[in-house]
Amino acid sequence: MKKGHKKSIIALLTGILVFVTGSLILLYFAGQKLAATISEDATHLVKHIDTALQERRRILTPLNNLGFKQCDQATLLEMRRALFDAKYVIDIGFFKNDQLVCTTGAGLLDKVINDKSPDYIIVDENIRVRFEPQLYLLLFSDRPMEVIIVRQGDYNLIIDTKVFNDDVISSPMWEVVYKHKRSINHLAGQSGVYDTLVNNVYLPYERRLICSEQNSNYCVALHMPWNKFFAKNHFLLIISLILTCLAGVSSALLVDNLIADRRSTFNRIRLGLNKNSFYWTYQPIICLQTGTVIGCEVLARFKDKYGTLYPDQFIPLLRKNNLTWKFTEAMIAKVLKELTAIDILPEGFKVSLNIFPCDVEQGNVSSLTQVSELTNSRFIICLEITEDEYLDTSIAHAHFRTLVKSGFNLSLDDFGTGYSNLKNLQNLSFHQLKIDRTFVQDIATEGLKASMIPNIMELVKKFNYTCVAEGIETSEQEAILKTAGVHYGQGWKYGRPMKVNKFHEYMAKQSV
Repeated sequence: MKKGHKKSIIALLTGILVFVTGSLILLYFAGQKLAATISEDATHLVKHIDTALQERRRILTPLNNLGFKQCDQATLLEMRRALFDAKYVIDIGFFKNDQLVCTTGAGLLDKVINDKSPDYIIVDENIRVRFEPQLYLLLFSDRPMEVIIVRQGDYNLIIDTKVFNDDVISSPMWEVVYKHKRSINHLAGQSGVYDTLVNNVYLPYERRLICSEQNSNYCVALHMPWNKFFAKNHFLLIISLILTCLAGVSSALLVDNLIADRRSTFNRIRLGLNKNSFYWTYQPIICLQTGTVIGCEVLARFKDKYGTLYPDQFIPLLRKNNLTWKFTEAMIAKVLKELTAIDILPEGFKVSLNIFPCDVEQGNVSSLTQVSELTNSRFIICLEITEDEYLDTSIAHAHFRTLVKSGFNLSLDDFGTGYSNLKNLQNLSFHQLKIDRTFVQDIATEGLKASMIPNIMELVKKFNYTCVAEGIETSEQEAILKTAGVHYGQGWKYGRPMKVNKFHEYMAKQSV
């Protein structure tokens, strides 16, 4: 799988995960809201039940205690007084010999009405209760009413069930019941809801069964399906889903940017300095006259879990972000450890290390004189520094002199390609010039750069430098350079840059 695709998949999965997590959180809070709504409805209904029962006791018990034996004006007056402050009761009737003889609304009846059998009886209070889905009161004979008829002694109460549903209840399905032994008696709401909720399985939060704490036989059952809840709160749901989608998309973009940043060349370099992603290779330097290996140049390479970076990618960023000296310190520590362990490398073996010109100007190179592993090494440490305007200062010259006094060799790298100020060459305290590979590669075509090699060699002789030509790949190039008086050569003809174990093997073959 390509790395770009892998990064996109990770970002996509992160966005999906955030969206799913957000949706689950949204669902959880929706469930809490749904449960709270049903709970509020249940509490509201139970409160109605308890208040209605208190009202029933407050009316029926005192009326029966009055001891009236027939319905006359005094009886009707007391009945109407009891009804005046009632909230649930809409009519009160008086019975004689189980026959209704008068009501508060109609007064004395022209024709008595026989009482019907109750749905259930509360024995300890001698209460008879009956649910009437369609009752026609004498005053409203054209309007059927759903009522609860409660009789105690000589009186009954007519309770309108609409008072329970006073537009506060949100649940679309609810029922108030009285549990008597094994029977369930409907009192208000939608008949059958209680049995349905008890005998079936529902999703979490969408149903509630609760009984009154004061009157445990009275219970309520409520059901609000999820789809009804979402339909009722659709606007809030849409806004929440949009926000969740935006969170998912934002998270995906953020992760994509973080991954991109983590995989950016600069970040890889920065982390690589601490995680040993840099490693060093060694390319042999040959004496052109004898063909023997007199030293090696240390060349940096980089590889991490994201792949390989080449010097032209990481070197400019090291310079731009002031990481050059940290890089150089890491190089020196690792190279000395690796090369010192190779016993077959002779005393005076030249090890060329590339130094950034900015570290010369900033004085960082002066700290090398305090590194005993360098100053006491059996190797000749040659510091290769590319031509740069930083070198053409009195500060740089002072640092060069300090390095030379401490035993370091100095080499002017890539001579002729950078910032050239030939009149100051004699002041740089250098030991060696290094001819850039572009001059060597131009030899075969007899180009302009190749024609400059004799002029460079005149400077080498004038300032008593040694000279190294890099990029030698053919015997023809080697022969021309040898004839021109170049002392040392470096290039694929003699060996490519190799890791320390391969370099060890290479040197072992050279010593045979």
